Amino acid sequence: MFNTFTTNKRKSGRPVSISKHTITKKCLDFYLLNGIDNQSFNNVIKYTGISKGSIYRLYGNEDSLQKSALVEYYKTVITKKLKEFNSKDATLKNIIIDITSGLISNRYKPCLYHRSRVVKYKLGKEVKKAIFKIDGEVKNTYKVLVKKELYKKNKKISSDEINKLVNFILNSITTINLMKLNNSSHKSILNFANTLKAIIKDI
Repeated sequence: MFNTFTTNKRKSGRPVSISKHTITKKCLDFYLLNGIDNQSFNNVIKYTGISKGSIYRLYGNEDSLQKSALVEYYKTVITKKLKEFNSKDATLKNIIIDITSGLISNRYKPCLYHRSRVVKYKLGKEVKKAIFKIDGEVKNTYKVLVKKELYKKNKKISSDEINKLVNFILNSITTINLMKLNNSSHKSILNFANTLKAIIKDI
């Protein structure tokens, strides 16, 4: 695969070299605005300003491009949040408060990862693999936090119950993101988040 593409769009007529990484970031911007599943590949290509042939030479197909964009999002956004979630003072309650307040105040935009995992059945093999890999890392982080909560309360539950709880938390946080994306009222989002916090409090 090529890693750079040369275009002659500069007004002076001198060719401009654009890296694959730069194009990937531009595609990521498009997916953040529009979602990863509900726009045609032609619209994505048009947004980049690069020819269709060049996009195919760089990525091979739409699946590979979507994967590249999601991996870029993982590197720049998700890893940073997971680092915060893995900090000594992190709690599930505080994470839910941070995500909810951030979305309501528009400090955060709905997470592309959460948006993508809901529609993964529509996506290609490579981007599905990327979503499943991120799922694994996020679940492991939540599992550590659940065990921390149990330890503080001197409680023990089975590994199967922990896994079910982790899946529930992950799916609930996905729901909070989708509620914001679908313009649910702030009250509805807060009510859902408060219910989630109450369930976690009782574990």
